[in-house]
Amino acid sequence: MFGKDSKTLVSIIIPVYNAEDYLEESLRSVLNQSYKNLEIICVDDGSTDESPALLQKLKQCDPRVKVITVENGGAGVARNRGMEEAKGDYIYFFDADDVLNKNMIRILVRTAVKHDTDIVLFGYYKFDKASKIHVDFSPKTLKVPLNKAVAPGDIADRLFQADHGMPWNKFYNLGFLRDSGVKFQALKNTNDEFFSRITTVSAGRILFLQKDFIGYRVGNKSSLRGNAGKNVLDCTRAMYAIHDELKERRVFDKYSDTYKKLVGYVIMLKLRAIDDKDAFNDLASEITGKTIKYCEMDEDHLEECYKAAYRVLISGDFANVKSELERIK
Repeated sequence: MFGKDSKTLVSIIIPVYNAEDYLEESLRSVLNQSYKNLEIICVDDGSTDESPALLQKLKQCDPRVKVITVENGGAGVARNRGMEEAKGDYIYFFDADDVLNKNMIRILVRTAVKHDTDIVLFGYYKFDKASKIHVDFSPKTLKVPLNKAVAPGDIADRLFQADHGMPWNKFYNLGFLRDSGVKFQALKNTNDEFFSRITTVSAGRILFLQKDFIGYRVGNKSSLRGNAGKNVLDCTRAMYAIHDELKERRVFDKYSDTYKKLVGYVIMLKLRAIDDKDAFNDLASEITGKTIKYCEMDEDHLEECYKAAYRVLISGDFANVKSELERIK
């Protein structure tokens, strides 16, 4: 049922922006999947390097590859465009600088069909060039039921800590996604948080699969992590949107603990990553002037390692927040 002749079509959406250094390697990991019934939708997000030429080359080599070109609007906009074109039973969002385990899609299809899931979540590892650094995320550390379907509400107090905020560690039922109506935000940074969190909340059945399938490339200066000092307020816009949507769906009280933990983690992590003084102060001002109250967060929902920096932050002593953050190992 799950061999090369399977009738279960999987759509893989890949936003591409100036990814020439890694694009061919990454796409080969998709093209060489042991599961063959794929449509591979590459959305060129206004690249100015050789990425468009590489995409055309790969398209000529494999008829499963489709290329769409859009004006530069960020990965979220590109993913939405790809989702509009998708015809699969399931959909997977892949980044153009990462790599996939060869048997990943085959195992995910088998798991999703067997357990009738809306979302299957799985782990990843970090790597630099050709060397694996360490396993960064594994479902066995998440304190959630593994390898069996659960309702999101069953783990409401820790859902957002378990699911993580990116779409590329999730395998979605496309019918469920379309019924949910959830789209990626049109942000240049943190555009996937809203989509990942609200789809997980909306799902009926999710499953945490104890597999590390994705190689997440670190050290890529063009990645979002490599551009932490740009569009610094996008992270707060994402948190506001999640807050409003949870309120609109009347589930905020149910998920308030996991949401407040998320807000604290995201804003402190972003502050920690920013080196530019002006960008740091802009975000610090937004957090103290609006975010804390809007998102209803408090110190009790912060990880212990961030509490000292948070106290300095809310005192208004922005100059010393960074030094407190740098103490964290």
